[in-house]
Amino acid sequence: MDSSRAVHGNEIPALLGEWRNGAGSLAQRLADAVEDAVERGELLESWVLPSERNLAAALDISRSTTARGMEMLAKRGVVRRVQGAGTFVAGRSGAAAGAAASAATRARLPRGLRGKYRLGSDTDPGVAAATFPDATGLPREALTLNADDLLSAQPSGATPGSGYAIAGLDATRVAVAASLSANGLPTTPEGLVLTTGATQSLSLAFEMLLSPDDVVIVESPTYPTTLELLRRTGARIVPIRTGDGTVGADALVRLARKTRATMAVVMATCNVATGRSLTDADRSLLVRLAQSGVAVVDDRTLADYHPTPAPVPVAALAEHRNIITVGSFNKIYWGGLKMGWIRLHPSLVETLVRIKSRTDAGSSVPSQILLTKLLPHHGHIVAHRQSETRRRTHLASAFLHDELPDWRDEAAGIGPSQWIRLPLRDTAEFVGFAHAHGTTVGYGGLYRSDGRPSAHLRMTLTSGDDEIMAALRNLRDVWSAFHASHSRRR
Repeated sequence: MDSSRAVHGNEIPALLGEWRNGAGSLAQRLADAVEDAVERGELLESWVLPSERNLAAALDISRSTTARGMEMLAKRGVVRRVQGAGTFVAGRSGAAAGAAASAATRARLPRGLRGKYRLGSDTDPGVAAATFPDATGLPREALTLNADDLLSAQPSGATPGSGYAIAGLDATRVAVAASLSANGLPTTPEGLVLTTGATQSLSLAFEMLLSPDDVVIVESPTYPTTLELLRRTGARIVPIRTGDGTVGADALVRLARKTRATMAVVMATCNVATGRSLTDADRSLLVRLAQSGVAVVDDRTLADYHPTPAPVPVAALAEHRNIITVGSFNKIYWGGLKMGWIRLHPSLVETLVRIKSRTDAGSSVPSQILLTKLLPHHGHIVAHRQSETRRRTHLASAFLHDELPDWRDEAAGIGPSQWIRLPLRDTAEFVGFAHAHGTTVGYGGLYRSDGRPSAHLRMTLTSGDDEIMAALRNLRDVWSAFHASHSRRR
């Protein structure tokens, strides 16, 4: 990590950009701009900001405005003010910071809702945080298993095997590699390990490559499970805002160099919350970052939701030991399939398989057989899922426009979710209020890599049309009741 350094007043205007544009008071806009600079990695932990007098002079504002902006930032936990020493960019390193951030995020939610977002807990159906389509739309002729299927399934050889195949059945690895290759990601069976899903793939990659207090750059928003897995390793999570399309990989690369990062975790195609994707130029920068010694983990869990032509996968631009790609069929086929994959340099496969063997001896053989039968229908399944989400995106967007005009959908219109900004500093209280009134949605703060409050909520689009519309109508009514409740309090 960089040591503490003083940020000079003449650096601030360039760091904050057009900070005067936006909503709220001048002090609030200043606070928002400084927080954005921290999220982009332009201001790092322990750096000292200019004094209020120097900051006011640099930005041509009153000192009282600067003081109010710094006070807001201190309340948000973005800075810490030390009497006689100055104002520091806040943060604690290592596992303690991760645990504190996770606990603080969940503490903002009502007790009855907290457990529903924990890794491993039951997932609510409907428009809640998870994205698991049901089996509707899968070809029935592929959903068959018989005795011959099981008796002929073996890791290798011509006789039935034990069913233990840690890297996956040979036939399934061949089929998955061929499918990935046909969809733009050249892959060989020797560079592929089958898993129960992207969560296990990420867990294996993190265990293989990370040590406690390693710095990991993580885009924000991202999967809450990704953050939970990283916190378990004791890694220090450093957020970078790329998922909303406002910051590119150039900022990520600069941040990785500043912090001497070990790894960067991105969803280069179809971010979990916004559906946005990195540009081709950004992907080339990630390749160069990997070539410089930083492991780049590209999570393609939702990449199949991107319409054609889809962006070129990062790993397709260069074959390198530091580029690891993970994916899942659970989010595009069916949640009950429990099949994912990790693509990596063949020289790393033996190490990864050894780590995997500590917890399981291979993914379910019936699931692998079913996957092998489903893969020839991949194009049809993907087209069906994309059609469903496009229709539901249109329905939901039209409803929001007509019935909730002060809610802003900030998603790209791609993928199985909507990322909605509410006119609130933090949506935690409203998410809890909605849950108590029958509709559970994803709290935006859980998707932030820094654990800070969020003005967003995430609504998924993998339920039926009627269920989604019923949830939206309930959210409209709940929003009205929420406002009425707050008005009575005031």
